[in-house]
Amino acid sequence: MKIKMPKTKVIATLGPASWDEQMITKLLKAGVDAFRLNMSHGDFQDMAKIIKRIRHCSTDMARGVAIIIDLPGPKMRLGEIPSPIHLKKGDEVVFTNGKKHSYKDAVYLPHEISGFEKKVKKNDIIYMSDGVLQFKVLEVKGKEILTKALLPGTVRSHKGINLPGIDFKDGAITDYDRACIEFAVKNKVDVICVSFVGGKEDIDKARALIPEDPHYRPFILAKVERIRAVEHIEEIVQAADAIMVARGDLGVELPIEEIPVIQKRIIRLANMYARPVVVATQMMESMVDNLRPTRAEVTDVANAILDGADAIMFSEETAVGKYPLEVVKMAMKIALMTEQELLETGAMSEVIREMVRDSKRIDDMISIATYDVLCNVSVDYVVTPTTSGTTARRISRLRPYQWILAVTDNLTVRNVMNLSFGVYPLYMSRLNIVGNDLTSFLEAQGILKKGNRIVITSGMPFGVPGTTNSLKVIDVQ
Repeated sequence: MKIKMPKTKVIATLGPASWDEQMITKLLKAGVDAFRLNMSHGDFQDMAKIIKRIRHCSTDMARGVAIIIDLPGPKMRLGEIPSPIHLKKGDEVVFTNGKKHSYKDAVYLPHEISGFEKKVKKNDIIYMSDGVLQFKVLEVKGKEILTKALLPGTVRSHKGINLPGIDFKDGAITDYDRACIEFAVKNKVDVICVSFVGGKEDIDKARALIPEDPHYRPFILAKVERIRAVEHIEEIVQAADAIMVARGDLGVELPIEEIPVIQKRIIRLANMYARPVVVATQMMESMVDNLRPTRAEVTDVANAILDGADAIMFSEETAVGKYPLEVVKMAMKIALMTEQELLETGAMSEVIREMVRDSKRIDDMISIATYDVLCNVSVDYVVTPTTSGTTARRISRLRPYQWILAVTDNLTVRNVMNLSFGVYPLYMSRLNIVGNDLTSFLEAQGILKKGNRIVITSGMPFGVPGTTNSLKVIDVQ
C-alpha cells in the first residue's frame, strides 16, 4: 500500500450537508482526517447517532479518524429563527428576549443572552457570524435593542453574537459544557475543543471533568479566540494538548489587520511545544455557495501550511455548504502542491532547531537526531511505536520528507495522531517492538516491503510515555 494523502491534516465540520452516512464515507475516501461536531447545533441524541455513524464508516474503511466535539462555551447566541432572514444594509433590527414589539417595521431577532440590554449602549457595534454582519445600536428601550444593519447578509438560528472585549467572569466552562464533556466521555470522543479559553485554568477545569482512565485520555484542544488568550498564549499552549487559531471571534476581538501576525506567533509556539495546531474560520468560505474558492482563499490555506499548521479546518463549507466533498478535494490539491515547497526547503527544521536548541529533553534530542539521519541517509519511513504519540509529534514538527508511521495499541491515541502533520497512525492490538513483530505488522499492512530502510525510535522501559531514548536504522529483510 502506498500512502498517497497529503501530510497536512483536514478537519471537516459535519452538518445537514454532510452528516449522512453516504457523505461521511465520501469525505473519508477524499482524505478527511477528523470530523468536528459543533455542540451549539443539535442535541445529545442526534450527536450520539452521528458519532456511531462516523465510527461505522471508518471501521468499514479500516482507518482511524478523530472525532472532535466543540464546546459552545459562554458565547452569546441568537435564539431559534423559523427560517433564514435576509437583511439589507440599513434595515432596522431589534434584538430582544421579551415579547413586547415596540418597533412595528423592524426585523425582530430573539436572543439567549441574559442582561444583553445592559451590556450595550447607543452607538455600540454588535457583531454576528464572526463579523460578517454588523449592527449599530440606535437605542435601548427595556429589553429591546434597536439597531441598524451596517452590512447585508443572512441570519440563521443560534448564530454567535460578539461584543469585543466582553469579560466572561465565570470562565470558559459553562454548565452545558460540563454536560457536553460528560457526553464526550460516555461516547469515547477523541478531542474536546474548549471555546473562549482565557488561560491555563480553563484547560485545567476541562481536564478535571474527565475521569482518570489509562485506556482513554481525550485531547483537550484550546481555541484561541479572545484577547486574553493571546495575552496568555504560552501558558495555554503548554497546558493544552492541541491548539486552534479560531480567527472568527479573534478577528472581532482584535483589529482584523493583526490576525495574520498573531496566527504566525501562535503556530510557532505550538510547533515549539510539539502541540498539533489547527487554523480555522473562512478558509474557503466562498465554497459554501460556489464550486471554486477565490485565489485569496487558496493562498490563505497554502500560507497556513507554510507557517507550520498541522491541520486546516472547514466549518460552514462542509456543514451547510453546497459542495462539502469538493471543498475537501480542493484542500487536498492545495496541500499537496504547497507541501512540495515546504518539505524540499527544510525551512521548518531550522526554525524548530533554533527554538529547542537549549532543551534538555532527551526526546527533543532524539527527534532532531532522527531528522539528521533522514537528511543524510536514504530512508523510506520513520517508525515510532508509541503509547502517547509524543515522539511522533516531536518529529512531525520538523517536517521530514518521509512519512512517520506511528504504531500504538490505544485507539484514542491512534485517532488523535490524525491531527499531526505527516503522521500516519496505525493500531496494533498488542504493541511489541521486540524481534520482528513491528516490521512484520507493517508488512502485513502493505506499507513496508523487503529492501525498505526505516528509522525506529523507541524507549526503554517500553510502554512508559516520555521515555523515548533510542534510534535505530534497520533494513527490512
